[in-house]
Amino acid sequence: MHPNRKTAFTRPISITSQFPFCGLPLRLDTYAGCGFRCSYCFARYRGGATFGDNIRPASPDTIKKIFHLAIDLRRFPNGVIAQCLRHRMPIHFGGMSDGFQPAEAKYRVTEAVLRVLSRYSYPTVISTRGPLIGEALYLDLLKSIGSVVVQFSFSTTRKEVAARVEPFSTAPDAILRTMERLATSGIVVTCRWQPYIPGTSEPPHEFMSRVASAGARHVALEHLKLPFERSNPLWPLLIRGVGDDLHAEYRRSGAKADGREYVLPPEAKRAAILEAAKSARINGMTFGAADNEFQYLSDGACCCSGVDQFPGFENWFKHQIGYALRKCRGKEIIYESIATEWIPTGSVDRYLNSNSRLGPRLGRPASMRDHIWAKWNATDSAGSPMSFYGVSCCNATTRGKRAYKWA
Repeated sequence: MHPNRKTAFTRPISITSQFPFCGLPLRLDTYAGCGFRCSYCFARYRGGATFGDNIRPASPDTIKKIFHLAIDLRRFPNGVIAQCLRHRMPIHFGGMSDGFQPAEAKYRVTEAVLRVLSRYSYPTVISTRGPLIGEALYLDLLKSIGSVVVQFSFSTTRKEVAARVEPFSTAPDAILRTMERLATSGIVVTCRWQPYIPGTSEPPHEFMSRVASAGARHVALEHLKLPFERSNPLWPLLIRGVGDDLHAEYRRSGAKADGREYVLPPEAKRAAILEAAKSARINGMTFGAADNEFQYLSDGACCCSGVDQFPGFENWFKHQIGYALRKCRGKEIIYESIATEWIPTGSVDRYLNSNSRLGPRLGRPASMRDHIWAKWNATDSAGSPMSFYGVSCCNATTRGKRAYKWA
């Protein structure tokens, strides 16, 4: 069933604003809005997010055309998206909404898009918490793609906790069964513990044991970014789930406002991250630190995702700050460590919100390289080298770029 053009989601393929420090910035979504309505969801105010049944599907024909023009006809050589597709940069499917949410049963947009990805054998990382992905039709399509990683999202594996914080979403036992089905069918299954909710989520050893038993090969962990806007339609649900005292605890721990959320300081996160990493490895999995300031503690090189350890994902995005820190562990951190890594040309500003665009300040179209250069030298900017835990500035420059050191 194809969506009505008047209600369709019109920008299904995009570049995430986190590209200055992310290895998977190429994003694909088949829906705007998500019927799972998780109370803590970071995307609830972004990318046209909606609540309830007000879901806007993308047009599969639009997605098919983008791939055809970029790869088959090799048109629009200056387009950032087209260059990324021709480079076969892995695509993150489900960055802002879940492609396997209940709306998929009606519109089947995800099914159509998986057929496009299969045609090009395109390396794909899928984020979901929808059991629909375990149905035979989708399982066959996943196998036909070739290089595919399915990353399942949890806040908890405890049924009673999930019932409080995400009552409209898939119960954790159903997600675990779906993981097991995919893993036993030969699909690479990983897990994203997002969010880890201090005082609410179970201890790391319990979580890691359960997801490992279901076939997960890699686990990434990110702490809860606690919403503080009471206008959030899901605020009452979140408060019932985590308790109003969590806000007080976050403030006592030194949490700072970042946009619409309170974010814990690194010192308040470090112990849980190290414990989770240890538990993941004990259970035979690799670990990814999804709290950006600890990203370099990940076992893999591709940010927190771990996809670089699987065949077919070699072209993940390396011209970014997170990878520079990985390459410069134990020595001076310099931009030259990533300078020769591939990066698309042309303007990227159209994919960013108006506050993040560099073009108006530069007086010309701003490229991904321009943004990364600016972020590299901005010591007080989120995602700059200084925003990573344990990094300080040397007050020296190499070819106009600051050099940093490990504290």
